[in-house]
Amino acid sequence: MTWLALAVGGGFFNALWTALSKKVLANQTPREFTLAFRAMTCLFLLPFAAFQWVWPLPTRWWLLALAAGVLEGLRIYLLTIGVTQDYYSTYAFFNLTAFFTVLLAPLFLPESQSLWLVLGGLCMAAGAFVFHRLGRWSWPGLTGALASTLWAIASKDALRDSPPLFFAFWCFGISAFILFPLDYLGGKPLRWKILGKHWKETAWVSFWSLWATVLSYLALAHAPASKVNPLIRSNLLFGFFFSYYLLGEKKGWRLKALGGGLIVAGLVLVALG
Repeated sequence: MTWLALAVGGGFFNALWTALSKKVLANQTPREFTLAFRAMTCLFLLPFAAFQWVWPLPTRWWLLALAAGVLEGLRIYLLTIGVTQDYYSTYAFFNLTAFFTVLLAPLFLPESQSLWLVLGGLCMAAGAFVFHRLGRWSWPGLTGALASTLWAIASKDALRDSPPLFFAFWCFGISAFILFPLDYLGGKPLRWKILGKHWKETAWVSFWSLWATVLSYLALAHAPASKVNPLIRSNLLFGFFFSYYLLGEKKGWRLKALGGGLIVAGLVLVALG
């Protein structure tokens, strides 16, 4: 069950970099942060990818890498937008990924769909909405959950033809550049000096994201997406801890603890499934 520890570890570091990103987002727009953050994470991934380098690869792999990269950039962009609006609500809706993955992954991948998995996904969704009661509706969180589900499906499919960290490098490299088309669709133009004096803070966020990525992709390479992606969503539990102690967001912690209990039950059911 090494993959189980890897997936939960990925959830821990996901929650850590998300909590730390809130401070950085006070000084950067979501587009600027996503571009700098993903570019730096990609750079950190390069040494890992070099040890797993494979060439050439089929056209099908590149199409999946492109799809996963676009979805990766989109989901992180949506997450950063939502975090600046409502930390808890965004996390709650984003963690519907667990339920969406349990339902959709077996439709596109050769994976089974057991009763335990479905029940686990439902428990995690219920727990996420208990968290949401004190917040508001989060379109970035909901659409980010759908993008995250499709990212997991595309990534799992591509990992049949390449090592996990080599794929992660290309996926994150692509995700860093999808911000440029967004720049031309509206909003304020990207400032080319997007890091400025905040580059150290962004580097730390990227560093912790690196380890979330390494653990998550290793888990995804060795277990079904319908199990790994929900387990990575344990980041909601860790996110509650970090938001309480690092960000000082202590309102309604008892209700959120109840939601956390439901999510723990869902994680156990997914692991058993």
